[in-house]
Amino acid sequence: MVEPVASEAAPQQLDAVVVGSGFGGAVAAARLAQAGLRVAVLERGRRWAPGDFTRDVDDLRSGWSWQLGGGLYDVRWLDQMVSVQAAGWGGGSLVYANVFARPPQEVFEDGAWPAGYSRAALDPYYDLAAHMLEVAPVAPDPATGRLPRRTTALEEVVERMGRRAGTVRPNLAVRFRDDPDTWTPNVHGVPQRGCTFTGECVVGCNQGAKNTLDLNYLAVAEQHGAVAVLDAEVTRITPADGRWTVSYRSTGHDRAGRDGRPPQPETEVVAAQVFLAAGAVGTTELLLRARDVHRTLPRLPGRLGHGFSGNGDFLSFVRDSAVDLEPGHGPTITTTTVVDAPEHGDRVWFQVQDGAYPAVVSRLLARYDPRVRARQLLLRTPHRPRAVLALLMMGRDAAAGRLVLDHQGEAAVRWTNRENRWLYRSEARIAGTVARVLGARGWHAPTWTWLRKAVTVHNLGGVPMGPDGVVDEFGEVHGHPGLFVVDGAALTAATGVNPSATILAVAERNVEHAIRRRAGAGGWRAPEWPAVRPAPAPEDEAFALMRERYARTRGDGVRFEETMAGAGTDAAGHRRRVELVLSADLPGLAAFAADPDHRLEVVGSLHVEGLADRVPVTGALGLFGPSAAMRYELTGVAPEGGSWRAVGTKRRRAGPLSALHDLTTLALSVERLDPASERAGERVEGVVRIGPAALLRLVLSLRGQGFTRARRTVALARFVAFFARGALLGVVPAVRTGPPGLDAVTGDPLGR
Repeated sequence: MVEPVASEAAPQQLDAVVVGSGFGGAVAAARLAQAGLRVAVLERGRRWAPGDFTRDVDDLRSGWSWQLGGGLYDVRWLDQMVSVQAAGWGGGSLVYANVFARPPQEVFEDGAWPAGYSRAALDPYYDLAAHMLEVAPVAPDPATGRLPRRTTALEEVVERMGRRAGTVRPNLAVRFRDDPDTWTPNVHGVPQRGCTFTGECVVGCNQGAKNTLDLNYLAVAEQHGAVAVLDAEVTRITPADGRWTVSYRSTGHDRAGRDGRPPQPETEVVAAQVFLAAGAVGTTELLLRARDVHRTLPRLPGRLGHGFSGNGDFLSFVRDSAVDLEPGHGPTITTTTVVDAPEHGDRVWFQVQDGAYPAVVSRLLARYDPRVRARQLLLRTPHRPRAVLALLMMGRDAAAGRLVLDHQGEAAVRWTNRENRWLYRSEARIAGTVARVLGARGWHAPTWTWLRKAVTVHNLGGVPMGPDGVVDEFGEVHGHPGLFVVDGAALTAATGVNPSATILAVAERNVEHAIRRRAGAGGWRAPEWPAVRPAPAPEDEAFALMRERYARTRGDGVRFEETMAGAGTDAAGHRRRVELVLSADLPGLAAFAADPDHRLEVVGSLHVEGLADRVPVTGALGLFGPSAAMRYELTGVAPEGGSWRAVGTKRRRAGPLSALHDLTTLALSVERLDPASERAGERVEGVVRIGPAALLRLVLSLRGQGFTRARRTVALARFVAFFARGALLGVVPAVRTGPPGLDAVTGDPLGR
């Protein structure tokens, strides 16, 4: 049972009040206190020390539910979406999956972000936040000396799916290098222990290995005099003579898990500045009430509530895998796979992350799952937890939701899945594909399967930045000097990655500016800057590789194999047998159409009797370029040494009658390239052909390439149509690359 923790009372006169102690609030508290300001942090929840997080699954009042007993999880049914957030000193960091990831530059180029925001501008602040949280990728478990099995298993899965280049091990705010049995001070002087790989990051780390905000930013804030006011739920904000009055009251939970205490009187504090950081939902809700219910801030801009995003969150599960994934072993997330793919003529961009499924979560969900309870009653057998792997996905949704107040004055979101249907559909397909590759069963979160309601743990927006938004580029509310928003509510678009790092970086930037502007400290910087070093961003390589892949695969593509055999004559007049075996790959029709020579990548082998024995070759095949010919350009190095070049052309005459002969006959020139070799200049000129059996194999080898069966079919049909025009008419054909219409009616949510 969690015992009450004493909280200081807020001084009546302050320089700044921070509402909330999550990622934005923790930054504000630390930096304002370091700048010498009198600061109080109002937090509705309690302190959670290592060992305080409940593992009792028999009673939600024991520390699980915020609504029932002031527990850790605040689950909000926002009408058309479900939001899961945390309550406590440290906010969302108490239950997040530790991932510290930076979005790609293109996120800041979509027009939603104000001028001045870019990856380059924010990178120093990302580095500062990475230093504060001491982030690093997953390391081997000290107990076993190896990485979690699901880490390597997921990397093997994406290898088989052809997406290994887009997979990384992200930075995590977890202590891997320390002894799990020894308490040692972190860089801020707070004792922590090393990770024991129990997979319980999202239910509260009782080991003290998770770098939650109470162990870094908030600890720094308190070390510099900030006052933590717990069990303090802010009710209203009122301007008064150039200052701000913040009213708050007790939540009604007695810290021992019981509620129902008599309503507590409100307390007021006055400050020159207020920094709102109650989370995207909480901050927006507070401002909406101030404008529309309490009327204390009636001039808040009309865009308040707009731009809400669930960050494209989508939750799926994998069960009964043919591979032992050890889903309860390791930190919650260890890998990130970037998916950057065309979908119905548009682009979808999201990430897939492995998610630990610890035993305590399995027991908790089974305890309150009516299906499990019914089976237990009917069969009279105890529940046996199965090995389940969570797939956590997030992407760039439309950020077109709107937070409003319902008839009870509570936040609700106006959200339409239709605007994000291709993103959700792609996420669902990838989840199904991963399950199939693992030989497992896959299913989606029940709220999606039954109610078509997405679950978000990364709610963003509602208080958009910008000249036409609610706050300016530094987070200050338009027309309300001294009132700032420093949490995810101010982010103007989905980040597509775990947003905690971006919330931290934006808060670092904007609080620094507020200190310089309002406190008269023009050159003020965080004291940690001299120790900050550029931190690796492993996700950047994946972003770049998948961006390149997207460009190459737009419009989907095809692949096929062909074998040609014949004979040629060398310089001495000797007749030599020649064979060419090739695999052609066209990743995407869009790039193919834009290329005037219509080239495909080819790989294979070249054999010239007595000269070149099965030389591996690579190169390009141009289909019906400006001359309406088919041209092959290949180079290779023989295993025994020696470089070779092969150039060939299929001349296509006008008219359909000569098509079969022209398309199966290649005039080929093969030449040895080594200028220093005594065999330099060896050359064979001849003709190779595709025989009847080889032609049948070529046709049967034709395969479409795309994200779904429907798209593969469409890509193949378009390529065949293009080829038929060039082959039968002898003209340079056009390539159609528009959206695959079949995709809209495929009807298979997993893309099978």
